[in-house]
This record gives sequence, structure tokens and C-alpha cells, in this order.
Amino acid sequence: MKKVAIILHENFEESEAVVTIDILRRSEIIVDIYNIQDKDFQVGSHNIIVKTEYNIESLNSVNYDGIIIPGGPGVNDLFDNEVLLNLIKDFNSSNKMISAICAAPQILGQAGVIDGIKIVKFPTSNKYLEKAFIQEKDSIIDKNIVTGSSIGTVVPFALNIIEYLQGKEQKEKIKQQLVII
Repeated sequence: MKKVAIILHENFEESEAVVTIDILRRSEIIVDIYNIQDKDFQVGSHNIIVKTEYNIESLNSVNYDGIIIPGGPGVNDLFDNEVLLNLIKDFNSSNKMISAICAAPQILGQAGVIDGIKIVKFPTSNKYLEKAFIQEKDSIIDKNIVTGSSIGTVVPFALNIIEYLQGKEQKEKIKQQLVII
């Protein structure tokens, strides 16, 4: 069974996290919810409180098949977070899935893992992306990187994570269950 870690941060975009968690769990992917801060919950950008299970300090990439970083205005507070940047680099060095949506691909850029990689991102989120190949799509998979452009593309983003971890057949199965036409 596949297992991923999702990183919640203050002012994260709630739907990008919760919808992704929901869709992945429908596909029987284990999703552990980590907090970038030392708290049992995280407050999103629209004041929705989500319970978290673990602190990022305890996250070990060896135990997971991938990592997910939702976007939102709080991404700006993640720049220069050495713990997160090192985790991203650890996942990348093991060729494990790294996924980010909305503003969060900028963190992947700062970590140096998307040089020469096709990505999508929120239109005004441009820091650290000079070496990536920006695409105009809802979500994209390139090598071990899965990106989504915004809250409006969270379903294709989650489905692409399923495709990466479990294959196209499973992605289509879940897509049918969700009644994506």
C-alpha cells in the first residue's frame, strides 16, 4: 500500500489539502498529516482548522512514497525553512514523488528539484521558478514531480498523484467513482 505525507502550514489553502487527502484515501493511499509547526492543528487561509497528526521534525522520507505541499498565502512563510527544503531534497534524491499545488511549487524551486522540469503553478507565484518549464495546464506529472495550478485544479492534481503512485487504471477507476465526465 502506498503512503504519503502532506505538510500543512499556517494559511494553507484548505481545499487543496482536504480534497487531496479525501481523493487519495478513496484510492487506499495512506495519507499522514504533518504540521510544519509544533501544534496538533493548523489554521488555513479561510479560518478552517484541520487536525494534524505529526510534527514535520519527525518526518523521515524513508517511510513514505511521496510528499505533498498544498498552496495558499502561507507558502510565503515556508521560504528558507531548512527542515522542509531538506525533506524535499531527500525525497528527490530517492526519486520519490514530490507534489505541490498553487503557490507551493516555488518551494520546490528553492529546493532545486525542478530545474528542467515541466510544472504548473498559480499565475502570480513566480519565485525560484526560473529553471523550470512553466506549462499552462491544470496539473502535470514530469518525472517524480506532480504539480497543480490552483484550488480549481485540485481534483486533477489528486488524480495525477494516484496515477503516479498506482497507475493510470487506478486513476480512471477513481475518476469514475468521482463522476468526472
